[in-house]
Amino acid sequence: MTTKETYNRGLYWTPTIALCAGLIFSSAFWLTTSGRPNSIKVAEVLNAPTYWAIFVLPIGQLIAVIFILNRKMPTARIFAYAFVLFYNLQLLLLLLQGQGDPKLAALEAFKIAVWGLAFLADRDRIAKSSPK
Repeated sequence: MTTKETYNRGLYWTPTIALCAGLIFSSAFWLTTSGRPNSIKVAEVLNAPTYWAIFVLPIGQLIAVIFILNRKMPTARIFAYAFVLFYNLQLLLLLLQGQGDPKLAALEAFKIAVWGLAFLADRDRIAKSSPK
């Protein structure tokens, strides 16, 4: 293995693992009882049903992790990346409107930056594996 191949693998796997780990931890937080008050607050602000914030979004994050790590479905990977970006941007906007802690807003901004690095590293792989 050449140095360039090792560098490219590190460039791909580092942000991808960080993104997936963040999604798993976030999902676990929202699904536990300690995250319930925050998820109920998010649902109220969005005028969404409570179950949407408590169950659907965290489970959607776990499904997104599965699709991001799955190499055989490039279209599903693109939709998973889009879901993750939409979800994190939505939380960032809610936190910036004064609905939460500024530290959490900084964390969401960092998660969006990690998303960007992971997507940029994965877009060529998605293009190579998509049907022509």
